[in-house]
Amino acid sequence: MAIQLDDDSILFPDGTRQYKAVERRHFFVYNSNHWSPQNGGACCLWTVPAGTTSIKFEILSGGGPGGSSGGDYDYGIGGQGGHYTAKTLRKSAGDFVAGCQYTICAAGTSDCSCCCVCNCTTRHGCTSFVTGSGLSNFCAIGGQGGYTGWEIMDNCYNCHIGNGQCNLSIYNGQWANCTCNTPTYGGDIEFRGTMGSMFKQYNCCADFTTLPGSPTGPFSASHGIGGKHWCVGDFACCSGHSAFPGGGGFGHGTGSSNACWGGFGAGGLVKVSYS
Repeated sequence: MAIQLDDDSILFPDGTRQYKAVERRHFFVYNSNHWSPQNGGACCLWTVPAGTTSIKFEILSGGGPGGSSGGDYDYGIGGQGGHYTAKTLRKSAGDFVAGCQYTICAAGTSDCSCCCVCNCTTRHGCTSFVTGSGLSNFCAIGGQGGYTGWEIMDNCYNCHIGNGQCNLSIYNGQWANCTCNTPTYGGDIEFRGTMGSMFKQYNCCADFTTLPGSPTGPFSASHGIGGKHWCVGDFACCSGHSAFPGGGGFGHGTGSSNACWGGFGAGGLVKVSYS
């Protein structure tokens, strides 16, 4: 007698196994307004259809905002990309039953980082999460906001900052890693977003570049590149659009006493696959 197994295969008496063709469906939840800060994200209530035997939730959080410039000689580092995690549930394991419901929320875009106060300990991107049967605190918190390095531009031979940040008030000195110990919870796997960075040429009155962080894993978004001429300008406040999904915001620097806000982090998303 053939036996139906949990992995949608049939085991025959002679030991052979035959897999059935299973239709796997999926949908995404996200806010399509990628072009403004604080877009609110997107939430929905999903009811598990009859006949469903497995569900996979994949969540990506929003990117962190870029660091602001607090004033003369300050420079903001790009925000960190969003974090990814996933969870697979099976009806045979008692994780859910047909007709039960899940609240699904995808992270929105972050606010722009405000002048003088934004650093990776005070401002984050937005959180994505799913709640319901078989899940426990299943979420991905937003990427860390980029540091504002104070006085890092008043030395022509200062930092080349990659995947780390100069500590506040200390230029060419200590480093600070702003990555959370646990950026996701309740999932089966985790991919951390990459940190932002910046590069300045040796000539103080020359071009420099900021790179926001990006998410890693299945929904990776490419790094953006933004530049500014220290004397001439051409990089406005809250400019340099973050990359959807989950990209970090651009950092900002200024050669005058006028402070500027850093860019907002992109929103996240949730993918639901079921069969």
